[in-house]
Amino acid sequence: MFRARRFQPRGTYTDWWWPAKGFSAVEHVLTPEVDPGPESTYFWAHQFRTEAGEGGYIGLQTKGNRADGSLGKMAIFSFWDTLGAEGPGVVRFGGEGVGWSVRIPFYWEAGQPYRLRIEVVDEDDEVLTWAGSVDGEEFGRIRAPAAWGRLGPWSIMWTEYYGGPVARCSDLAYSKVIFSEPMADVDVVPHRSNDHLGDGTCRGSQVTRVPAGVRHEMGMPD
Repeated sequence: MFRARRFQPRGTYTDWWWPAKGFSAVEHVLTPEVDPGPESTYFWAHQFRTEAGEGGYIGLQTKGNRADGSLGKMAIFSFWDTLGAEGPGVVRFGGEGVGWSVRIPFYWEAGQPYRLRIEVVDEDDEVLTWAGSVDGEEFGRIRAPAAWGRLGPWSIMWTEYYGGPVARCSDLAYSKVIFSEPMADVDVVPHRSNDHLGDGTCRGSQVTRVPAGVRHEMGMPD
C-alpha cells in the first residue's frame, strides 16, 4: 500500500557562551517580524542552564497550551526538576523531562519588540526563586534548589516547530523573528556564539546575523 511521505522542518539555533558564570539574571529582546497565524505551532525561546543543576527557558508561542486549557498566543517560563511555582498560570509538565511552568495568554503582535527576562528575586540556604517577566511585568516564579547555583556559562536561543510532520514543506507557515544579543546582570554580553540548524527534511530554515542579534526563519520556500 502506498504511504504518503511526511516532512519535518529543521529547527534554528544560536548558542551563546558567556565570559563567566554565576549571573543572577539574563534578558533579551524578541521581535516576531511576521505572525505565522493562529493555527501555526511555533515556539521562540531562550534556554539557560544553572551552574550545577538543571535549567529552563523563557519565550513566546503562537498556539500554546495555556494553564486554563485554552490554546493561543502565550508567554511561558519553564524550569526542569524544580521545587514548585507560583503565578496566574502554573503547570506541572512532563514529556521531555519534568518540572514546573508558568504560562499566560500573551497577545504579542508582529513587528513589536518584547523584552524577556529571568532573574533571581528571592533566596535562602535551600531555595533560589526565579521570576520570569515580559517588558518588566513579572508573570510567574519558580523555585529551584539553591545548590544548583545561578546561571551557567552557556545558553541557547531557538525556534521550534512543535506540530506533527507535514505532507509538504510548503504547508509550513512562515516564521521570522529577531533575537537580540542577550545580556546578563547589568551589562555582561556573551564572548562567543554559534548558529546552526537541527535535523529535518525541509530546507526552508536559516539563521542570519543582523545588527545586535540574529534572525531565525523557518518555513521559507524551498
